Amino acid sequence: MSDGTFPFAIRQRVRFAETDMQGVVYYANYLVYAEVGRSALLRHLGIRRDALQKSGLDFAIGEASVRYHAPLRYDDEFDVRVRVAEVRGASWTLHYAVDRADGLRCADMTTIQVVFDPRLSKAVRIPDDVRAALQGGAR
Repeated sequence: MSDGTFPFAIRQRVRFAETDMQGVVYYANYLVYAEVGRSALLRHLGIRRDALQKSGLDFAIGEASVRYHAPLRYDDEFDVRVRVAEVRGASWTLHYAVDRADGLRCADMTTIQVVFDPRLSKAVRIPDDVRAALQGGAR
């Protein structure tokens, strides 16, 4: 499921509730697929959001973009491929590819996650352990 460009992937299947009246995946659901891939990647890297929250920090999506190439349809199997593209002071960038099981590229996505302190309502530096895990995932 993974390739050299995207070292992490998770297989999914399009559910009926994710489609429009023509049986095509509704465009906003690609961001849900990004969330599935992001959550699985973070678990794989040992980054636990609940532990981050217990330390008084959290992260939010600061930016998201999707470029659509081909439709996914009801019951299609597909892979959400994810890679860490960049780690900065208070944010990290993930790139995603959504590929149908036969290899057809359906979408490319990017998200920027920003670490913040909810008490201060401002961005803060990524904790060292999270940074190390993300940088390890960037290889």
